Amino acid sequence: MATNTSSLLQPPLDTQAWLNGVRAAWQRSGLRITGPRLRVIETIVSYRAPFSAEQLYADLCTHSDAPGRATVYRTIDQLHASGWLARIHGSVGEEGYIPCQPGHLHHLVCTQCGAVTSFEGCDIEQMIANVAAQTGFSVEGHLLQLFGRCAKCRSKDQATS
Repeated sequence: MATNTSSLLQPPLDTQAWLNGVRAAWQRSGLRITGPRLRVIETIVSYRAPFSAEQLYADLCTHSDAPGRATVYRTIDQLHASGWLARIHGSVGEEGYIPCQPGHLHHLVCTQCGAVTSFEGCDIEQMIANVAAQTGFSVEGHLLQLFGRCAKCRSKDQATS
């Protein structure tokens, strides 16, 4: 049976909804919404490609009121732990983050331009259950990233050949 893949793809991130969601989550968990934390999340949501913690820190350091390195790293850790950031593993070992909505998402990563597309749903639960039963391993989660070339990059390649 064919799966309707268009319904699995996530719409592009609504930056204002993401910022509001992070602020609300911080308030619910008792975290203070400080100026430095706000600068961190506003910079995060401005990126259009995966970013590293060091890149974020360097970009923030261009301002006179830049948050400290510890604030940047702690904020990334908090956002990742609560599902507001996803860690993306590149095809050649590099690692970065993208803002996302909390939930069970997977990612398509373009090896040419670095674009990341989120999708939901994966039919590997039965395989995971079988592996867990065979090995006695207690699976607590999984990560699925697919690498390849996005439609735009493939179109560019076809146009130049």
